[in-house]
Amino acid sequence: KALKLLVNTAAELSVNQIHAKTTSNNIASQKVLERNGFIRVTINEEKNELSGQKETFIYYSRTI
Repeated sequence: KALKLLVNTAAELSVNQIHAKTTSNNIASQKVLERNGFIRVTINEEKNELSGQKETFIYYSRTI
């Protein structure tokens, strides 16, 4: 609901684009982003700041 609200009010706030990222194993977040019109932009492996381990992140973008 929060993402949908953000997308719906972005134009009123003069926001032209929204970026998001999630881990490759977080399927639920990927589905929420895609259902709200986000498009997968790239995949990148990064070191996780909390665990120190490398994780694969998926980056998304949506133009308003």
